[in-house]
Order: sequence, then C-alpha cells, then structure tokens
Amino acid sequence: MSTPLEDLDARAQALMADYRALIEVSVDQSNLPSWFATWSQLKMRVQTLWIEQIVGQYQRPGDEATDALHKRYTQHWLPELEKLDGVLNELANQIGLESVNPAVSALIASGPAPSPRMAELEQEFRRLTKQYQDVVSQHHVMFAGKMLTMADAERILRESQDRNEREAVWNAVKAVEMASASGLDDLFAKILSVRRAMAAEAGQANYASYSWLDRNDTIAGTEELLRTISEVFHPVDVSLHTHRAQALGVPTLRPWDLQVALVEPKSFDLPLDQYVPTAIQVLNSLDTRFGEVVHQIQQYEGFDLAPRPGKPNGNICAHFMATGRSVLVCNFTGGVNLFRGFLHELGHAIHNHTISSNPDHVFWDFMNFWEVQEFYAFVFTYIGLLEFFELHNIAEDERTWYLRSTAERIMERFRDVEERTRLELWIYQQEQQPTAEEIDAEFLRLVQTSGVDWSGFEDILKKGWQKPHTFRFAFYNVDFAIAMIAALQFVHAFNQDRNAALERLKSSMLLGATTGSKRIFAEAGIAYPFQKEQLALARTVLAEWLT
Repeated sequence: MSTPLEDLDARAQALMADYRALIEVSVDQSNLPSWFATWSQLKMRVQTLWIEQIVGQYQRPGDEATDALHKRYTQHWLPELEKLDGVLNELANQIGLESVNPAVSALIASGPAPSPRMAELEQEFRRLTKQYQDVVSQHHVMFAGKMLTMADAERILRESQDRNEREAVWNAVKAVEMASASGLDDLFAKILSVRRAMAAEAGQANYASYSWLDRNDTIAGTEELLRTISEVFHPVDVSLHTHRAQALGVPTLRPWDLQVALVEPKSFDLPLDQYVPTAIQVLNSLDTRFGEVVHQIQQYEGFDLAPRPGKPNGNICAHFMATGRSVLVCNFTGGVNLFRGFLHELGHAIHNHTISSNPDHVFWDFMNFWEVQEFYAFVFTYIGLLEFFELHNIAEDERTWYLRSTAERIMERFRDVEERTRLELWIYQQEQQPTAEEIDAEFLRLVQTSGVDWSGFEDILKKGWQKPHTFRFAFYNVDFAIAMIAALQFVHAFNQDRNAALERLKSSMLLGATTGSKRIFAEAGIAYPFQKEQLALARTVLAEWLT
C-alpha cells in the first residue's frame, strides 16, 4: 500500500506526463476544441492537488505528514506543472482560441507572458503565506486557567454580559496577537518585496496597477466608490454605535464592547449539530436545488464545522473543480448569529456547484471574479436568514435584533474595506517600499475610531492592518464592498418579487467568470459599476432592518 507522499508523487507524475503529451499534439481547427477541453481538465486536476493541500493545512495544521505533502507539492511539483502550463499558454496564444472560447482567448492574450522569474516569485509568495498560516494557527489564549482557541475567546467576547470579563479576554487575545506582531512585520516586508518584484516582472509601475490588470473597474473608480460608501452609509454607522452604547449602558464604547451580543434572544436555540439540517430546510424552501447541494456535501462528509486546538480561526469553502465537490472548514460554536456565517460559506458552495453543473464550464470560469463569488455568498447569507425567520416563526422583536446584528456586521466590513483598501493603495503605489513603522502610521491616519475610545491601546490599534487578507489576498476587501452592495440590492428585489428575483439569481449563477462581472450582475438584475442611487437603495434595506 502506497504512502500519501507516494500517492501524491504518482498523481503529479501522471499529470506531468499528460501535460507533455498535450504539448506534443499538433493542433489545428479540427482538434482545437478537444485540445482546449483537455487543457482545461488538466488545470482542474492541478487545482485538485492544490486544494487538497490547502484543506489539509486548515484541518491538520502542524501535522508532520500534512506539512510534508504541502511542501512536496508547492515546492517541487507545482512549479514544474506551472512551467508546462506556461508552454500551453504560449501555444494557446499562437494558435488562437477565438473560435472555441473568445473570452479565454482574450484573457490569455491580455495577461503577462509566463516567465521563469514570475514562477519563482509565485513559489516564494506561497512559501511566505504558508509561514503566515503557521504563525496564526498557533494562536491560543490562556484565560481563567484554561487554554482557549481564538474561536472560543471570540465566543466569550460575543456572549459575555460581564464587561470586566470581556475586557480581560480582549486583552488576552491582543497580547497573543501583539507577541506575533514584530515577526509578522518582518514577514509582510518579505511579501511586499515579492509583490513589488511581481509588478516589475509584469512590466507594471507598481503592484496596485498590476492587481488592476484583471479587475473590472479602475483605481480611480474604486477610490470614488470608497468615498461614496463613506458618504452614504456614515449615518447608519453612527446610529448603530449610538444604539450599542445605550443598550450596553455605557457612556463610551471601548474595543471589548464592539462584538458582544446585545442580550441575544434565546427563544430559539440552534446548536451546532443542527446547522446542516436547518440549512437544508432553509435552502430547500428557497429552491430544492440549493438544499441538494448541502445534502451532497453532507453525504461525502465535506463539513468540518467545529473549532479545535491548532485549527486556524476563520471559515473557508474549498471547491474541487474537477469533481464539482465542496468542502467547508469552519469554526462555528452554535447559535443563530453564527448560522449566518454558515449560510455565507454555503452560498459559495451553491455558486460553485451551479457552475460545475454547466456541461460547458471550463477552468477559467472559476477564476478572478471575487466580487461575484462574494455576492452570491452574501445573498444566501441575507435571504437565508430571512427565510429562517419565516420557517421558524421568529418573533418580530427578535428578527429586528438579528437584523440589527447583521447590519452591524455589514458596517464593520464597510469600515474595514475603506481603511484597508486605502492603506493597500498607499502601500502598493509607494515608490520606495514602506517600513512597518510607516505602515503603522498610515493605518492610524486612516482608521475610523469615531464612537469608540481606544485610549491606552494605540499600539494595538496601529497593528490593526495585520489581518489575513493583507498577507494573502491584496485588495480582496474592495470585492467585499462590491458584493455587499450588490447583495443588498438583490434583497430589495427579493422583497419586491421573490420568485422573479430567484429566477434571475439561478440564471446568473450558471455564468462563469469568463462571462464577465458586469454581465453576471446584470443577469441577476443589478447594474454595475454602481451609481450613487444604488448605494442609497442598499441603505434603505439596512434602514428597514433597523426599524
């Protein structure tokens, strides 16, 4: 019986052989469709091996065998496979794919040519982000004589009505994070250096312009969107902070007051072991095809939902393109509020499964349209919660409580988007690489603390930029903003005509990334790029929730 490492080697070697065989094929218009389909399938098989390593790192961090597999694949096999894929990329440019798939043809033609140097930089970037994952997966909190996971600590911050206890836990969490801050400064400096080198290799002036090569907007358009978000949603943010301080009976909010539930309703208990059956019920009520996705994931044991020591905090939905299956690795502890997060990840799964159900889908249909992917995740978060209320006859006052909590989360994300995107635009457009001290200072200048007293914790506040997306996915946060604004517009349409909105949603989900974000949003009934009036419409949904 072969070992996992031997199995990985055998599968990678088979992929290498299939790549070389495809490179040797003499391509003309008669066999171009089958050649292109085979290339797409090869890329999906490469993605399968890569996703297996990612899931392994989330489920078994620090495991020696898992780390050996990750190292073997990312440092040996993946670079070799990418070299062969680069050869096919060049062939595709030469032979022209317009007659088979014009969108992919244009995408390949517009992208930077594969180069050995870029492959080296991408390998180094993967190595550095693995280091980041290793650091944060070791974060544990000692409190009241117990070792807590970060998810357990966050649960106390959400649920404890004892302000002194929250303050103590918050300080314990921040002490752990600050102990890693200096090392993460050094790590980010290396990541920043790699990203600057990537931009130079691609012939771009800086990493910001490099990042916008495959986006559907412009840097100037993004900056205008950030300004409009601030203008339109600021009154909502102020009212939420004011209400929170009044509900907690405090004159001024402190950092440990921001997450706590304002006496969460207990009339409907939703333990973690009921998340999956409840989700099936909710999604079946919207459309049985949605519920079937959850049932399929359950059948092949694709749910890993509970926190445990060493498991990285956060939630992911990993989709295997080749098989059309998804795996969810999460850190939920039960309750209706966290059920929203489960619906969010299921939104990703339903979207991915829908694309996979299209017999004409190709590898590129899953790539580089984060704003669309997050749109569907937020849509299922919001309409799933509304459907949950109806199915379980949740009282009006409790609905308002959960919707207010949802609105607070949305506004928290909007603040984070504005702060982090502005910071990243500043970082990646600097002529000289900024130091950690300069990044800290710029973040302090940008961070929004209105309504919250951070006095005495400025050293913690200035490290608020050290979040996962900063290290792993530059400019990902702006996609969250686009997705939430679009999803709130969809909720408005859903409230007006449920059946028509759902039909548009299902139709739009069949369109892959090669269709383009603008057309996908249009199919869902949403004009993009947004006008100010659309943001105002999204705000009315929040206003209705808050009343």
